Amino acid sequence: MALNREVRQGRYGEMFFQAIVTAAGLTAQKLHEDDYMTDFFVGHPGARGRLVNPMIGVQVKCSRKAKVSNSAVTHGLKSKYYNELAKPASDWSLPTFLVVVLVPKDADDWMDVSDERLALSRAAYWTCLHGQPQRRDLHEDSPVTVSVPRENLLTEDALLQMFAVADRLRGQGQGVPVQ
Repeated sequence: MALNREVRQGRYGEMFFQAIVTAAGLTAQKLHEDDYMTDFFVGHPGARGRLVNPMIGVQVKCSRKAKVSNSAVTHGLKSKYYNELAKPASDWSLPTFLVVVLVPKDADDWMDVSDERLALSRAAYWTCLHGQPQRRDLHEDSPVTVSVPRENLLTEDALLQMFAVADRLRGQGQGVPVQ
């Protein structure tokens, strides 16, 4: 019996994210409990910015329904996740980022395998919601539309940029600026 589509899609999104982390030479520790509203602790081995071995948190969401425009990817995030991620960075032990992985609608199009390569389909985008207005007026499962700039394509360099944002936050003792 195969995994149901939602579980399969979620795991694909996490593996897509981990492939980029690995290519960047970073580490990713998967959290198996959803209690932290964080899927991964991502670590930078060695010195980066003001710290040695810094870490960030990442919540990964995978979508085949996100809307894509020239400037942004919009995704419906459950308000329980949105409200946690929108808290000021100073409330978190690690600055935590949202990564939205886009997949084709048809699961048969998610990857292409040959003797020469493994190609994973679509893309991932990142943003930081720390400091955004809370949406306590909504039921915890109600969607909050989050707009992620298309310029925040998740690449090896973008992961390092996330560490730079986190380092600035630690240095300022403030919430994370929204990208």
